[in-house]
Amino acid sequence: MAHPGPMPRYFFHTEDGRRFPDKEGTDLPDIGAARSAAIMVLSEVLRDNPDEFWTHERFKVTVTDEAKRTLFTIRMTLEP
Repeated sequence: MAHPGPMPRYFFHTEDGRRFPDKEGTDLPDIGAARSAAIMVLSEVLRDNPDEFWTHERFKVTVTDEAKRTLFTIRMTLEP
């Protein structure tokens, strides 16, 4: 049986008007796992800092690969 290669590394950059780059990344098996992880990142940041969302009125998580290509972005925006 062949030994599987290394898992791809995904980077979860957050932004609320300020940028918080993910410099370490996370090894995950595939893009589906990265999508789930992005939702978890979003929920953790909002849970830990709920007042920040109301102050900045927007939040996003951008997921990139090791080549710094954007794979997808999740945006949350407060609309009055």
